[in-house]
Amino acid sequence: MRSLPLSFFEFDSARAAEAHLAAEFAGGRTILRRQHVGYPLHVTRGFYLDRERPELLTIYLQSASGGLYAGDRLTLDIAVGPSASLHLTTQAATVVHDGQLGTSELCLRVNVGSGAFCAITSDPYILFPGADLKLHSVLVVPDDAVLLLVDGLAVHDPRQSGRSFAQFFSRQRVLRPDGRLLLQDCGRIAGAQLRGGLMDMMGAVATALLIAPPERLPGIETLMQAVDGCACLGGASAAPNQAGLAMRILAPDAGVLARGIEAVFHTAGRAALGAELARRRK
Repeated sequence: MRSLPLSFFEFDSARAAEAHLAAEFAGGRTILRRQHVGYPLHVTRGFYLDRERPELLTIYLQSASGGLYAGDRLTLDIAVGPSASLHLTTQAATVVHDGQLGTSELCLRVNVGSGAFCAITSDPYILFPGADLKLHSVLVVPDDAVLLLVDGLAVHDPRQSGRSFAQFFSRQRVLRPDGRLLLQDCGRIAGAQLRGGLMDMMGAVATALLIAPPERLPGIETLMQAVDGCACLGGASAAPNQAGLAMRILAPDAGVLARGIEAVFHTAGRAALGAELARRRK
């Protein structure tokens, strides 16, 4: 008798998955009106964590697999209705595995309604040796709404192999509802380019875009002090076309960077919503 391997021993090929979330303001608070989430993505039930802003809906985006694998194509489509308030975050950092068989891609599309508040603060992507990750974001924000988007990465070599990640690429485009381009942030770097530089000491980095009208923005110094207080290095400046603020953050590791990202969220939320927001436990 010949023994055949079990089906789960076979190679898990690249995955294509989409998630669609639509949040609306109804009955005095924000609700998740529609959702369609495919494997390996999963969203929790909604949480209302803020006593001072009970309408703010918090959702945790989870992964049912071990991270991002070579060739994965994941798309996240988020719509936040007029006057709604949504915070989307992750349950933990996301591991990006060796990309020798293909690039891992994550596409984010966000459409924010008039007067709405939307914060998307992911924990850092952990780039393993050979990881090849591309992030594409298209963000549509009217001039009276607030959008905070934070993406970060950390370099990790668990076996001390001496190898670095292959590539990290990120492109973020912010538009008004009429299609006018406000800003575009685009960058690409190979892991080998970081050797011998600052990233040997500061192995994690993030970009924060805060798109908001001037009266709902924190001061630049206030934002940088909040990040610096978490043992990070932060630098912020005004975004083009009076769109808001743009910030870079450096940290020694993913854990410290996660605290810096949390500080950005609380500082931005205080300015935009006029309240101290509760800690998001993970």
